[in-house]
Amino acid sequence: MKLQIFSENDWVYPDSEITELSDSICLDTARNANISFQVLTNLQVDDDTPISIEWSGEDVEGLTLIPYQLIPVRVEENSGVKLYTTLDYDSVKDFVTRQAPFYVYDATRDIDDGMLKKGRAAFYFRISVLSKLEPGEYESVLKLIFNGCEGKINIKLRVYKAVVPGLENCRFSMVNWLFLDHVSKAHNLEYGSEKFWDVIGHYMDNQLDMRSSHLMLSSGKPILDENGNVVDFDFSEMIKEGKMAIDKGFTYIYGGFVSHWKKWDATELYLLWNMDIEVASREAYRQLKIYFTKLWSIILENGWENKYMQCLVDEPNFPNSEHYRILSGICRKCMPGVVINDPVESTELGGAVDIWVVKQSFYEQHKAEHELLQAWGEEIWIYTCGYPAGKTMNRVIDLSLMASRLPMWMCYKYNAPGFLHWGYNVYSDEPFEYTCLNRGKPEELLPPGNSNIVYPGNDKPWYSIRAHLQRAGAEDFELLYQLGLRDRNKADEIIARVCTTFDEYNPSAENFNEVRRTLLEALDELL
Repeated sequence: MKLQIFSENDWVYPDSEITELSDSICLDTARNANISFQVLTNLQVDDDTPISIEWSGEDVEGLTLIPYQLIPVRVEENSGVKLYTTLDYDSVKDFVTRQAPFYVYDATRDIDDGMLKKGRAAFYFRISVLSKLEPGEYESVLKLIFNGCEGKINIKLRVYKAVVPGLENCRFSMVNWLFLDHVSKAHNLEYGSEKFWDVIGHYMDNQLDMRSSHLMLSSGKPILDENGNVVDFDFSEMIKEGKMAIDKGFTYIYGGFVSHWKKWDATELYLLWNMDIEVASREAYRQLKIYFTKLWSIILENGWENKYMQCLVDEPNFPNSEHYRILSGICRKCMPGVVINDPVESTELGGAVDIWVVKQSFYEQHKAEHELLQAWGEEIWIYTCGYPAGKTMNRVIDLSLMASRLPMWMCYKYNAPGFLHWGYNVYSDEPFEYTCLNRGKPEELLPPGNSNIVYPGNDKPWYSIRAHLQRAGAEDFELLYQLGLRDRNKADEIIARVCTTFDEYNPSAENFNEVRRTLLEALDELL
């Protein structure tokens, strides 16, 4: 068996030739953290090929190996220069990894049944290190046995002093929106069935493992009388989802949106369940008062008041800032003390929003205003979405993997203790073949992978490589924070070696690995 080992920060492709035989790797990690690597072989396997994985490191208390099989996905079009996708490769060749269409290993399938799926045998190995493990060097041997062949990898793991805190004590917050309907559709489950909720539980487990500390819940559904008037709201789904999330260990839950705009540059906002009713109208006030009053009673009844936040509008912007203020005032009247957390595209919402979640490009376009808000004590997070495309850091499949990991480094640089991405599990009809959402609308194809960072497995989500790196980036933030408490200039200097803005970053995995080692060494000297 021929093997080549790759960093966790490099893309691996199913058509890659093995250019350098590898039988050893050196890894660096903090404690209560994860470090991973990838292995490409020259062997093809059939479905249900048995595999034996032997690892001597399992004898070390505090080390756990989690093996995955790499599964290829197809990138049908490249990210556009500024928006959506493009077939004009020449316009994007300076920043994309390959010309579309191409296949790349992005999905990582749990090998919990001891069997491999058909294709070229390639693997992702994740080593989890508990906080109780003593710092030092640990050597182990990993053996892979399948198709009558054996491969052996010598692993040298250096464990540093720094400890990444658990979610209950983390300094970095993260949220990825969970779409229940896409779970139902992708896994062919009856919505609301017992099996459906079991699978939702696996998605929540994945989010927690990925260091997502917050979970957005379903919005309430209107109840109408015989005349078609809204007289109440049904929060039963939200309650079930919220109880599951709290029981599993999410730090915060927050209520779903209640309003939206019809046109991006319009001044009006409308009720989400009736887009003919303006937020500023008397009827909207009546319905919103019913909504928020009942919702707050549910929050208090479940003892969630210190673990709950409320979302109002997805991307309120400058033209509708006044309507947003009205909506926020109604919410605060009915839900006294509630924290309002929204992705916003306006700097004119002071007092109406508590946690400003700001698109990476919008933060930099209005950097002076955001820094002023932060100086006033406002909390700002960063989010990424379908726009902008181009080289801008965004966890899409045809950019360097640094674009998936480094947003969390920029969050620390900009004193933003949280990160949001909308596209956790919004799947196309064929998520492994069509990674650009909105198939059938060639002018509106989202960049590859923008809409999902997990893939539908049998009864649970499969991590993408990008999701593994989003978790790693969240761990990195915690390490940068610890260094910054002791030497902020040193932390900023280290960040500058890999990125300076969301558009200016070094895509090299080799450079990143060296810089991250410097971060761990700097912490070793100060702890």
